[in-house]
Amino acid sequence: MKNTTLIFFLIVYGIALGQTKEISGIIVAKSDGLPLPGANVHIKGTKIHTSTDFNGNFSLNVDNPNAVLVFSYLGFISKEVKPKGRDKIKVKLKEDCTKCWFDTQRIGFYGQSGILNTPIGGQFKFTFPDFLMNTTVKSSISYQTDLKHNRILEFDLQLDHLFVSCDLDIDFHISYRGLDFERSLELSAYTIETNLNFRRITAILGYSQADFSNSTENKKVKASGVTLGLGTWIGRPFMMSVKAKTNIYNKLSEYEVEINKQYKNLYGFIKFYRVNAFNELSIGLGYEFTYLFRSQRPQEERTTE
Repeated sequence: MKNTTLIFFLIVYGIALGQTKEISGIIVAKSDGLPLPGANVHIKGTKIHTSTDFNGNFSLNVDNPNAVLVFSYLGFISKEVKPKGRDKIKVKLKEDCTKCWFDTQRIGFYGQSGILNTPIGGQFKFTFPDFLMNTTVKSSISYQTDLKHNRILEFDLQLDHLFVSCDLDIDFHISYRGLDFERSLELSAYTIETNLNFRRITAILGYSQADFSNSTENKKVKASGVTLGLGTWIGRPFMMSVKAKTNIYNKLSEYEVEINKQYKNLYGFIKFYRVNAFNELSIGLGYEFTYLFRSQRPQEERTTE
């Protein structure tokens, strides 16, 4: 009797062992094919799970031929896969397209100085609450002067995050520039531009119109032109953005290069601007903070008011 029972259990164990199958494979990012270390793999409907190693490899014992494996990783969209008899699987996970900029409802105050011609200046920035999911309206106005004959006035209105996807988001900018220099050079210019943000690279395309005069050179230009530029984000250890663009007219060009860096709520920039005989190198330092409406404040704060 004992021998019969032992044989029975050995048969059952052998059948169960025969149904258990080791499935191994690798999990990579769909965008660049790089392995994802620490990704989670579990059998749907059970507590059986494992994680990928440093090279994105995994192995898991599966005792159900109809099992469904669920693959997940932070920042990526989870994926379900049926092995269907396979013992090796390569899984490609797609990045989650959810983006958060945290750039709405901001107010900024800057002090700035033009080292060459306009030493005294300031800037004010205001960002409205977002609408239509991600779209944000940003505005800024800046003024620099030498308190005599030189001045630069700039106004910028931005409609950011008009279109958003994993690989591209689109911004729309309108700007005005007014310049007076030594009572001889004057400029009034408008620009409408689109910023195409491809991950770390930004392509700038637009249209400009300028009314320029230089009495010293007896030169006057009233023309339309194109705006072209590039921008990028430089990571560690610099952690800053760089942008360069030009407005090209008939017999006239504007050039602008700007470097921006942030540390917590402090913002700094260096900006070079040139048109005809006028050059300016400006530096600025500012403080930005988030404002909240009464309805957005915690309940305990509203009750104490």
